[in-house]
Amino acid sequence: MHEQVQRRAYAMWEADGRPEGQDQTYWFKAVSEIASEAAKTIKPPRKRATKSTKASKAA
Repeated sequence: MHEQVQRRAYAMWEADGRPEGQDQTYWFKAVSEIASEAAKTIKPPRKRATKSTKASKAA
């Protein structure tokens, strides 16, 4: 992931005209962007039936 952040931060820095002294700003922007994209791929856990629901189905 380190290399992915490094490549993205560098690309953003270049696109903005290579401003000096902004390395941490671009690093954290890249981390945020990559983490946001990764979060979109996480599937929420399936809901489990409660014991009372299972019992009522059996009845």
